[in-house]
Amino acid sequence: MSKGNEKPVPIKGGTLKSKESLYFPSVQGDKWAAIDSDIRWDLEDIINHIFPEEYQERSNKYASKLVDFVLSNPDGVDKDMLSDFLESQGIPSSTAYNVVIPKLVKFGILQRERESVESDPGRGWFMILKPSKSFSSHLEKLAREWKSICKTALKNR
Repeated sequence: MSKGNEKPVPIKGGTLKSKESLYFPSVQGDKWAAIDSDIRWDLEDIINHIFPEEYQERSNKYASKLVDFVLSNPDGVDKDMLSDFLESQGIPSSTAYNVVIPKLVKFGILQRERESVESDPGRGWFMILKPSKSFSSHLEKLAREWKSICKTALKNR
């Protein structure tokens, strides 16, 4: 007798994409950092939810370095500063511009602004990266609503 599904149904193309997902290991395991509100998480603990080190080691390392750099320049990191930083850290530009920065912007860790080139507006845009609080605002709202739903359910039982 064969084991498994004899007529498997292939997964449709609408599966969850890693560029659109947060990583939350099981709360029953030992992979979570301390959840005690008095114990502060480091930048790496936060980045690990976006680029899990276990699965995306290089992107995790690059993102941690990049976000730390942007946080140390909160007025904004322009294209020249970013290029110098990437080169000095050995971070491939293609990975930074195509993988790391888009996901950090999509999740609201970084804010990307574009400024036109004043001397030659037809030439294009300069990218400016700044820290963003959108990530925390969204997760705080999500957590507050879940807490409210749980409290309401307990009150109504």
